[in-house]
Amino acid sequence: MLKETGSEKNQSAIDNESQQAYQTLVEWVNRVPNAIDELKKNGTEEDIRKYQIQIKMVLDKLKDIQQELRND
Repeated sequence: MLKETGSEKNQSAIDNESQQAYQTLVEWVNRVPNAIDELKKNGTEEDIRKYQIQIKMVLDKLKDIQQELRND
């Protein structure tokens, strides 16, 4: 049986955190359509614009994390 070294445990923890971060962002993105509908009903154009900027940042981060996960 192989024992994990400190660096392997650290890498495993990083991988797990990356996977959790990725999943959190995926869940957030899945809620976006409802949030936009709500903003259209109750928010301002500025609120919608700011939310769209947040969406873009999250999607960019998702792509970064996805690429890191594929490279491992």
